[in-house]
Amino acid sequence: MKTAMMNNCDFLEVDSIFQGSSKAKHVGPSQFFEQLRQGQSEITVDSREALRRCEAKYLAILESVDAYMTLVDSNLKILWANEKTKKLFGRDIVGKTCCQAIYSKKKICDNSPSSCMTRQAFSNNRAVKRPSLKMKTKDGKIMYFEGSAKVVSRDSDGNPSLVVQVYKDITERKLAEEVVHDNMKQMRRNLDCTIRAISRTVETRDAYTAGHQNRTTEIASAIAFEMGLSKQVIDAIRMAGVIHDLGKISVPAEILSKPGKLNDSEFSLIKQHPQTGYEILEGIDFKWAVADIVLQHHERFDGSGYPHNLRGDQIMLEARILGVADVIEAMASHRPYRPALGIDEAFEEITMNKGVLYDSDVVDAAIDLFTIRGYQFH
Repeated sequence: MKTAMMNNCDFLEVDSIFQGSSKAKHVGPSQFFEQLRQGQSEITVDSREALRRCEAKYLAILESVDAYMTLVDSNLKILWANEKTKKLFGRDIVGKTCCQAIYSKKKICDNSPSSCMTRQAFSNNRAVKRPSLKMKTKDGKIMYFEGSAKVVSRDSDGNPSLVVQVYKDITERKLAEEVVHDNMKQMRRNLDCTIRAISRTVETRDAYTAGHQNRTTEIASAIAFEMGLSKQVIDAIRMAGVIHDLGKISVPAEILSKPGKLNDSEFSLIKQHPQTGYEILEGIDFKWAVADIVLQHHERFDGSGYPHNLRGDQIMLEARILGVADVIEAMASHRPYRPALGIDEAFEEITMNKGVLYDSDVVDAAIDLFTIRGYQFH
């Protein structure tokens, strides 16, 4: 550390001792050598004092920084640490590797630069930052830090020889974020349970369609995954899917379970269920547009659907996917007014009406899902 400090010091104070040499008078040989010996002694004493003051100055600056700081060599050995770091990780950390002293590892980090902030700084010869690092203190306490590593010295060949590590304590913020994250997960679980409870309530009124919403959700989620859509879109489909027929709660049970064909007035009541479901859900602050997906899942690509005769891109992609999945499940399953038509009939329906009633990309993905991926629903 002292050598590093010396290399950065201003030696103007030391140079001042040479100023007296220009005032030398003509003297004899014995007097000349005596003055030379005195001058060398003065140089040694004064230069050491200048270096001591310089080192003290830089150490005072470093100690005043409100951060945990260490200086390590290319072997990751700690050559110096400020008092703040020693108090937290132990006064014996100097001489140890940072892997051992700070990260509590039994052996040194591997040679891969990407695995170690400090190795990456040495390798790339630039400053490297990490937003979150987990460390263990001398007391065994787990803490989190923002870290940075930067080359501060080079050898005679110009290669990085010393790196300064600077760590900022973010433990309090990290723990607060974890609490928020855990709370969000709990709220999500509670919401899922509530939604599924609503779903089961609807299905208890119609024994023939019990499980329909869950199976439709499975198919729709699988289609969305096959299309390469984001997790956020798939989550939206999953949430809307399990309650997409929520509006049927307003439809008389005798109509839902009627064994024969529905008349026009009865079918008009059935067609109201997307709007009713939307009105129930619109006041709930979902993370996704669940109410809109429920509202649109019976809209069709050519505008012939209900309740608002939307067409093409006016229909949300999530609703287009849910609509195709709804048709596949409904046709492949038993209904009060007919036996199950089977998966082949369902494929014929969506294939014949691809680009007319149903989104072509969604239909292609659905066919590939079942025929190529071998997907099955239960």
